[in-house]
Amino acid sequence: MSEAITQTPVATVVSGPKPQSGQKHRSSGNFNVGPKPASNGLLWKITGNPNAGSIKFDVKIDKSGQIDPTPFSDLHDGSVTNWNDSRSLYIANPKGAGDSDFTVEVYDVVG
Repeated sequence: MSEAITQTPVATVVSGPKPQSGQKHRSSGNFNVGPKPASNGLLWKITGNPNAGSIKFDVKIDKSGQIDPTPFSDLHDGSVTNWNDSRSLYIANPKGAGDSDFTVEVYDVVG
């Protein structure tokens, strides 16, 4: 018998449909997903926007005084990535959201 897959919420962040005023890439505040548990990765879900199935975005790490690295690119609703325990992640370069904010829910996937 196979083990059940569990999804534990680890972060939720609201993103604008475009970069924030004065920003080139950033469209959300910072969030973190905490230290790595025994997981198979992170599941990214998009809610709160009628275009959720068409939205793509990057995730960057906020590095003060440095160029912010981009550990994840072109994520969409249902993307699964490896774990990144940075405490200063943010949504960047959103595409396809129209004029509405959207919510990104991040889940730890085990099983």
